[in-house]
Amino acid sequence: MIKVEQQPQFIQVTLSNNSINPLSRSWQQALQGLLETLEQQAGDNAAAPIVQINFDASKADFQLEHLAALARQQAPDCMQLLASYHGLLRRLERLPIPVVAILEGAVSGHAWGLALACQRRYALGAGSYSLPQASLGITPCGGALVRTGRLLGLQAALPLLLDGSACDSATALQLGLLHGITADRAALTGLLQQYRQAGTPLRQPWDEKMPALPGGAIDSPANLAFLQLAPARLRSRHAAPAPAEQAILCALAEGMLVDFDTAVLIESRYFCQSAIAFQA
Repeated sequence: MIKVEQQPQFIQVTLSNNSINPLSRSWQQALQGLLETLEQQAGDNAAAPIVQINFDASKADFQLEHLAALARQQAPDCMQLLASYHGLLRRLERLPIPVVAILEGAVSGHAWGLALACQRRYALGAGSYSLPQASLGITPCGGALVRTGRLLGLQAALPLLLDGSACDSATALQLGLLHGITADRAALTGLLQQYRQAGTPLRQPWDEKMPALPGGAIDSPANLAFLQLAPARLRSRHAAPAPAEQAILCALAEGMLVDFDTAVLIESRYFCQSAIAFQA
């Protein structure tokens, strides 16, 4: 599930994509153990190493297995699990040592959601990155929707979330979802050394004192005009109602009106709503 290798200047963590599941207690326990190890490293070592998180894509990520039994009466438990997972990812992205996601091949769903919680993201060559949940009838969870919106802004984030289409490395870099692309690990090692030598904690954009949303605030004239037409555009996409797409639009727009942690709570509510509707 999680493999940790201690190296002189790096802690190399490998995660199996198909084990990453925000609603799995065993996955959360494994992530909790990893965080305790990393927090101890940060506290014990004045020259703490960089954390490299690698994603093992040899097995496909799954999206629906853990929703098969989600009924309305289980919504409170679902919300509690998501709140616990959110707390774990917040600890990860607030570590005082650099946490860098190393991405190879296809990284999607929950794995990409976790990568977005890493302080920096670098692709090794060609790759693809996506949140395909809407195409399956559910919404992203675990903060993936909120982080995408905070990184891209309303109008750029919504098509990716609705279509579930994959970005290649070059597109993800241009959008700001990646911080760089390297050809091989040797080049990557040299680049990461710069973070280690800087010795200053890395911060996510939403943890800055006055974070600015790309594309402007939700109540800017351009975004208000976009939102006025968005419901009609959603209805025109499908002959039948698409509850997950409606939930994504609402979660994204409402979340941009509040602070980051409250936005993730809103996202979780819409996720549970869409997952229950998926079972109906």
